[in-house]
Amino acid sequence: MTLAPGLKAKASYRVDTLSLADQWGGEAHALASPIMIIFIEQTCMKATDHLLPPDLMTVGYYFEIKHQQPTPPEWEVTVDAELIRVDDRMMTYRVTVHDAAGVVGEGLHSRCAVSRAGFHERLERRRANAVHAVCAT
Repeated sequence: MTLAPGLKAKASYRVDTLSLADQWGGEAHALASPIMIIFIEQTCMKATDHLLPPDLMTVGYYFEIKHQQPTPPEWEVTVDAELIRVDDRMMTYRVTVHDAAGVVGEGLHSRCAVSRAGFHERLERRRANAVHAVCAT
């Protein structure tokens, strides 16, 4: 894997009804933090995943994100992501989220490159173990 710091991506997302905190159990009629994190993950993947070998993919590993300002419904948010560190299979990005009024959120996100086949095998093992655990009770 030959990824180097400095790779960047930018993507914009519309804050639709399903992106609002009050649709997910919160009270705020504004962009929900988990949705902002989804936008961050998608943008980070856009920066680097297309450069990985076909047998690898990335999975979210670590989030250090501040959600500092509310974004109203129907507004657009833009995520800027920059790869700042590569340590073996771990990639760390600096991210900033902003809307028409300014910075909404910022922080760090790390993703780990994993084998596609290995990931799906692990997922199936967990699923099988859960079925056995449920049947044993």
